[in-house]
Amino acid sequence: MVEELAAQAWFVRIRTSEATPAFIDFAVGKATLQEAIVAILHRPDLELGDEVTSTSQLTAREISSYRLRPDEVRTYGRRIYNAAAGRWIFERGMVD
Repeated sequence: MVEELAAQAWFVRIRTSEATPAFIDFAVGKATLQEAIVAILHRPDLELGDEVTSTSQLTAREISSYRLRPDEVRTYGRRIYNAAAGRWIFERGMVD
């Protein structure tokens, strides 16, 4: 059985509006950027005030490498700013 991959997909980075800011990265198998953003904004881990900070269209090679299916929304972790350490820390707990 051949796995169907998304024909088009997007990488979208969201900055949360929490007291401690965080970035969440998503790969989304949608035809348009608008469809990708809508698919992300309905997720329960995001809140009103969170914002898209960057987007890019994935190449066919990236889609194949990620094995991203049509309509799939996949998180790639959450980075939180640690003021005490003065740097961003990657948190793997959110990966689907």
